[in-house]
Amino acid sequence: RTVRGRDEPFGGIQLVLSGDFLQLPPVSRDRTVKRTFSFHVQAKSWRRCVHLAMELTQVHRQKDQAFIRVLQMVRTGRCTDEVTRCLVATKDNAIEKDGILATRLCTHRDDVQLINTCQLAKLPGETHMFDALDSDPSQAKALDAMCPVEASLQLRRGAQVMLTKNLDVQRGLVNGARGVVTDFSTEKFGLPLVRFACGVVQAVQVERWVVRAGGGNVITRKQLPLRLAWAISIHKSQGMSLDCVEVCLGRVFECGQAYVALSRARSLQGLRVVDFDPCVVRADPDVLRFYAALRR
Repeated sequence: RTVRGRDEPFGGIQLVLSGDFLQLPPVSRDRTVKRTFSFHVQAKSWRRCVHLAMELTQVHRQKDQAFIRVLQMVRTGRCTDEVTRCLVATKDNAIEKDGILATRLCTHRDDVQLINTCQLAKLPGETHMFDALDSDPSQAKALDAMCPVEASLQLRRGAQVMLTKNLDVQRGLVNGARGVVTDFSTEKFGLPLVRFACGVVQAVQVERWVVRAGGGNVITRKQLPLRLAWAISIHKSQGMSLDCVEVCLGRVFECGQAYVALSRARSLQGLRVVDFDPCVVRADPDVLRFYAALRR
């Protein structure tokens, strides 16, 4: 509004919003902020800004229609006997391939940290440390919250890793692509050589992320677009497509959490659910009513 000199919402620019209210809300750094669906859509700014709403229905991540039907049931909080049978049957799936292990999706960050730290410590050899370069070190916590990469990354040969940025979509080097560290370059600043599940082997270069902090300040982080991938949190996995994923749902605590975890898998053959319980399938009733009204 200040830049354009107009008091309309967002300065009167054309605005396109996209998302799925049946998935997870962003992690808020301010725990006092109410994050319910009703809070967002009942806000005055929503009513003033959103004049046309449309629902996109075509699924692109999965191709198997049976799996898509199961996911759509879970998304809307319905768990039939068919859904239960389908997901329970995945617990014996052998989804590891060519030394690339399944990534375990966990509900809590503490579990993720413990699994990754323990598995890395089991590997022999030297630890290679890669520290991020932040434009404003005093904003490290904000960057940790808003960037998909950490301030410090420890790797060893044999480490299970995941790409956190699209590098080359045509070659399969996309956000969520899985791989294993095979070596460290002697010519390129010790950069890790990664063999990805898509068959590509290459030294991974430093990338840059730009985010907006409080007050509209722009801050940046430079880091390798990698994270340890024995485990990641369900929140962090949102938006990713995974070829081999193991899901733990025993400690689900939010509506939509089970759906987000299960729908990261590209196929049933690449999914293993170790502890499925129909009780974890939940959808926010306010959101369901919103979508029902949208379709009318």
